[in-house]
Amino acid sequence: MSLKKRLLLILYFTLLLNIIGCANENGDNNVNDGNTNNQSINETPGRYSAQGRIVKIDKDGLHVENNDKVDVYSVDQEQINNYYIGEYVGLNKLDGDKYEAVSDEYYDYNSRHTSSGEPIRRISGTVGEITDDYLLALTEMGDVKLSNLGDIDLKSGDQFIVDYVEKNDENQMISYYIEASRIHVTVKEISRDTSGMMRLYGIDGDKKEYDIFVGLDTITNFAHSSLNTEEEIVVYPDNVSGDIPAVVDAKLIILDED
Repeated sequence: MSLKKRLLLILYFTLLLNIIGCANENGDNNVNDGNTNNQSINETPGRYSAQGRIVKIDKDGLHVENNDKVDVYSVDQEQINNYYIGEYVGLNKLDGDKYEAVSDEYYDYNSRHTSSGEPIRRISGTVGEITDDYLLALTEMGDVKLSNLGDIDLKSGDQFIVDYVEKNDENQMISYYIEASRIHVTVKEISRDTSGMMRLYGIDGDKKEYDIFVGLDTITNFAHSSLNTEEEIVVYPDNVSGDIPAVVDAKLIILDED
C-alpha cells in the first residue's frame, strides 16, 4: 500500500474515533442532567404530608380538617391516644396507607385566621353603647365599633374580650368572653374520653372543683397534648352546671404563663 493511501486511512479512522467520542460525551451529559434535576426535586420535601385540625376520631383514624375540607388518615391507635379533638397535627406518610401523627409545630395558636384567610383580631375592653346594629368596645387604644351578633349576653359596663375580623369595611364580631365569668384553676388531672375529647379536672383558689370539657370549638392558646398537670389555666365558660364538681363547657382556655 502506498504511503498516500496509508495516510488517508489513518486520517479516516482518527475522524471516526472523534465522532464516536463526542456522541458518548453528549449522552453522558444528558444522563447527568437528568439525575441532577431528580435529586433537586427529591431534596425539597414539604413540612408534612398533610396538616390541620382534628375534628373527629374513630376506628378509621384521625379526621383532619384543612381549608374546610376533611380527610381521614389511618394512624396507629397508640399514637392516636396522644391527641385530642380540636388539636392541630401534622401527618407524615408511611408505607401503604398509614400515617404518623405529630403535634403541628408550625401552627401558631396565638395567630388565628378564618377558613377564608382573614386574620382574627382580639381586644380587651369595656362594653359601651349597644344598639341593634353595633356594639362599642372601649379599649385603651381607643373605641372600636363592632357589628352586633344579635343574641348577646352583654350589657354596658361589662369587661370582656372579643374576637373579630375586619371585613367589608366593618369589624365583624366572631365571639366574646365575659371577664366576670372567668375561672382560674390549677390542672390536677387530664383525661381523654372515648370520642377523643379532652377533659380537665381543676381546682381554683377557693378549693372549688371543676370538670372542664374541652370541645371541638374550644379556643386555646396551646396545643392540647402539651398541657401538663399543675399548670395554671384561665377558663372562659360557655356554660356551667352542677355543683361538685361544677361541669364547665369551655369556650376559651388560656394557659397562664406568668
